[in-house]
Order: sequence, then C-alpha cells, then structure tokens
Amino acid sequence: MSINIYDIAKKAGVSSATVSRVLNNKPHVREETKKKILDIIYEMNYTPNALARKLSTGNTLNIGFLIPDIENPFFSQLLRGLTNASERYGYNVFLYGTDDSVEKEHRFFCSVKAERLSGIIVIPIDENNAETCKRLLEFEKAGVPVVLVDRGLKNCRLNGVFSEDFNGSYAAVDCLLREGHRRIATIKGPENSRPGNERWLGYVAALEKWSIKPENRYVLQGNFHEKLAYELMHTLMQQTEPPTAIFSSNNMTSLGCLHYITEKGLKLGEDISMIGFDDMEVLKYTHIHLSVVDRDVYSMGCHAIELLTRRLEELGTSNENEIPCRQEVFLPTRLILRGSEKWNGAKK
Repeated sequence: MSINIYDIAKKAGVSSATVSRVLNNKPHVREETKKKILDIIYEMNYTPNALARKLSTGNTLNIGFLIPDIENPFFSQLLRGLTNASERYGYNVFLYGTDDSVEKEHRFFCSVKAERLSGIIVIPIDENNAETCKRLLEFEKAGVPVVLVDRGLKNCRLNGVFSEDFNGSYAAVDCLLREGHRRIATIKGPENSRPGNERWLGYVAALEKWSIKPENRYVLQGNFHEKLAYELMHTLMQQTEPPTAIFSSNNMTSLGCLHYITEKGLKLGEDISMIGFDDMEVLKYTHIHLSVVDRDVYSMGCHAIELLTRRLEELGTSNENEIPCRQEVFLPTRLILRGSEKWNGAKK
C-alpha cells in the first residue's frame, strides 16, 4: 500500500502542512517535531515525490486569496505580504477578484473543493451576509482553514487580521478640528463593512469630543470607489456653505476627491483641506502632498499567513469536535501629516 504525507501527519500528530515543510526543508518547524517526522518517514519507508504527493493526496498547499477590488493598490500591498510570507511555508497563493459582488464571492466558494485549496484568506464583501458566514464555517469544519483580513463577519468564529480603523479615523478628524476646521465632511465607506463602520464611528467620536454634531449635509454615503467619490465631492462643494475639510474613508475615495480638487484648480491646505485613510505610493511622484492615516498593510498579509499556518497545525493535532479559540490581530495606524490638513481660513 502506498504511503502519503497524510499518513505521516496522522502518525506524527501534526498537520500535512508541517510534514510538507519538513520534506521541503522549510524553516519554522520545531526541532523535536522535525525529528519525530523524519523518524516516522524512515520507519514507514516513505520516499517523497512532489508530483505523486500532490496527485495522490490532493494536498497542493495552494492558498486562495479572495479580494473585492483587484484595482485597489491596498490589496496589491496585502498580496505582497502574503506571497513573501508564503514562501517560508511552501504555499502557492492564487488571487481571485469578486468586483464587490456577493454572487461572485459565493461562486468562488463553490470552486474551493475543485481547486483543492489548503486554505482561504478572504476579504468579505458583506459583514452581515449569513450565507457567507455559513460557507466559510463549513470550510473550517472540513479542514480548510479560513482567515479574514481587513473586513470581518458578524457572528462568525474565524481568525482575522484587522487594523485599528476607529483610532485612525478619530486621530485624523481630531487633527482637522485642532487646525480650526468646524465644517468637516466625510465620504463614508460601505455600511456593511467593518472598515466603513469603524471609520465612521471614529469621525463621530472626534466631533463629539469637540461638542459638534455631525450634519447630514456633510456626511455622504460612498462605496470605497473613485467614481462615486468624485460625484459626491462635487455635491459637497456645490453647497452654499461647503465644507472646509474632507475626511476620506479609503484610498480610492481619496483619489475621487483629488480628481475633483485638481480639476477645479483648488489647492490642498489652502482652498480645501483633506486627510485620507491609507497612503498611496502613486502620490509620491506628483505635486500632491496628502496627509493620511497609514497602516502596515504588508504586515497584515504576513500575519494572515501566520494565522493560517497556525490553524493548519491545530487541525493536525486537535479533536475534530473541539471548538478553536478565535485569534484576532489588530495592527495600529499612524497619522502622517504633509500639509493638506492645514486651513488658511483659520488665520483670516
């Protein structure tokens, strides 16, 4: 009877991913675990063959990475962190885009088994979608670990990596208030996403600190996309009393706002002030010096791989009826000021 790495993993009491890392001489395996696996391999007279191993066991070590907007540079930074961290463990990362469509998201879930994925890293579209939660929990139960990144799912026990969105938003709006602004507008993110809600709550909390109530005319609902942000910026600036400052809820929203500002010949920090959420590499090569809430997106990708690997280890050693402890990582944000938060009107 042929022996495969699942047989080795079962006897060693570890995951198949750990066996694969030992076979491929990858790091991050404890010495005692490595010795135990090698002893079992020798005892069972197992001769590894990469192609045969993949064909016979279906253990491809392929990781699916599901994102809502393939054009957003935030996700390319995240992907870089994922792929670099994956090299340590021998994973192959495959990118899937959903174009913010729950239907496409669920179609991907149907293909997970056929693609023989060993794990899934997901940025879910709708945090309230019960079907998404149900399907991802089914993958966990079937031994395919899931890690959420940036966006969460309500009432769903899954590992995840997030940023401190509330704190970042609060710091940005508080900064604008300290500069003298009182008419501060925001273009919100989707209400069914964790970042959208957390950044909105940070905006409200900062205003409340200064005993200011949010005004409906300065709060418009966006969707994290450039086109709508441009249109909403036009709406904001055509008012009788336009805002003196804008807090933009993500990088693509910032691009839409900047498109309007440059088109109208306005100057940041003089005619209109602005702070955006997420830095943008492309602006380094322009005359635009935008103040931003920044976060270590690359590290978010690395942490996601670490959580996925840890879950694979747990699946190899834990009782199948045991409920895993949810592990969440929250990375801090920092405010980078480049001058666009300034307001000449405060001095007039």
